[in-house]
Amino acid sequence: MSMVFDAPLFETLFWRRTRRFPKGGKITSRRAGLNYTSTEEPLSLSEEETALLCFATAGVTGVTVEEIRHLLGHLTVVGRTCGSPCASLTMNLFFTNDDGVFLYKGYRPQGSAPTQKIRLKTKEDRAKILADYRTTTLKLKEGRIDIPRSAIGSAFESMVNLPGTTMFIPLADTTREYINLLLTGLAQFRWQLYDEVAGKPAGVGRWIENGFLNGKRMTIAQYDAMLPWLCNLEAGMAIQNLSLAATAMGLGSFMMHTIDLPTVMEALNVRFEKPREDSFPQATNNPVGIDTILEGFCPPYMSLEEAVEEIADLKWGPEGIYGEKGYDLRLPEVYKSIVEIAKEYCHYLYDTYGRFPKYCDAMFIPILAQVHHLDNGFYEGFFPEYLSDADRMHGSEWHKGM
Repeated sequence: MSMVFDAPLFETLFWRRTRRFPKGGKITSRRAGLNYTSTEEPLSLSEEETALLCFATAGVTGVTVEEIRHLLGHLTVVGRTCGSPCASLTMNLFFTNDDGVFLYKGYRPQGSAPTQKIRLKTKEDRAKILADYRTTTLKLKEGRIDIPRSAIGSAFESMVNLPGTTMFIPLADTTREYINLLLTGLAQFRWQLYDEVAGKPAGVGRWIENGFLNGKRMTIAQYDAMLPWLCNLEAGMAIQNLSLAATAMGLGSFMMHTIDLPTVMEALNVRFEKPREDSFPQATNNPVGIDTILEGFCPPYMSLEEAVEEIADLKWGPEGIYGEKGYDLRLPEVYKSIVEIAKEYCHYLYDTYGRFPKYCDAMFIPILAQVHHLDNGFYEGFFPEYLSDADRMHGSEWHKGM
């Protein structure tokens, strides 16, 4: 494992390519004469390989720097290998392989404001990567996730979720950042929250009338459009890290959208809530969470008042990051008002339209990725220029005796 830590960043960037063909794969292509059937047996990623890939995607490296603490911005102080807007950690990393379906939680610091700023300062600290993987990875079920082949795009249906491959599934919880960004935006910009359909304030009229909300108009549609973008950003950075790590390790990887993502969520046992009968005509079933595993900050798991209070407590409660046991900062004068406004706005959405959020989903999969052992025979035959020394030496370095 140690050699991968010495991989130069820019050399890894140069070598990074989407490489989809795994050991045990098959291509029946009419283009460019690429028909090929692997003669090698599928080979699953080892525990060490999987741990490193999970760490590269969503591993905890220490504590955020917190320059913006006075603006109510951050939701946690957890610093990860990939960026997370407001450190909200909206991305939850699931993966599936021949052994089962798993949720990688990574390390979670104890307390509100940990004093251990950097966790991986020395070479000896690298052992924490495997230790975190072993102690925080939750096994959800035996066996590979069941995705019907008909739900996979025909372009690479014969290479996805095969024996030996590992599929990584980032599931974004928009409700965490929906409420957190609402509190932050109200504090900084005093948005006048507005229902563009009804043509009136979205439950916050009295704060507009008394001048507290004196900023720009923010419609429900405008606000809802922010969340998928932020969650896509976080997942995109994380999966790029995964791709670079796989490249440095001599593994193949590729990202994909051409799979029916609701089918993947159903296979993960995500709960879908039907919109109320009096909801708006375009309302769709809302994926809200996985019972007992990952529950959104919304009904049916909690009321919206409870959801806002819980997010607020993560920031300014006694155990919160800015509270008495955290950075112990003075409670801003606007705090109580913005919490009350956030509650009224969220209640308005749910009471009026029977869905939270209104337009975007409570949870969604921004992207999928697969990592696997390359069939070097395929690449030696068709694309030898895209095989690095790390690729050619992977078996001898990582799977000695094979």
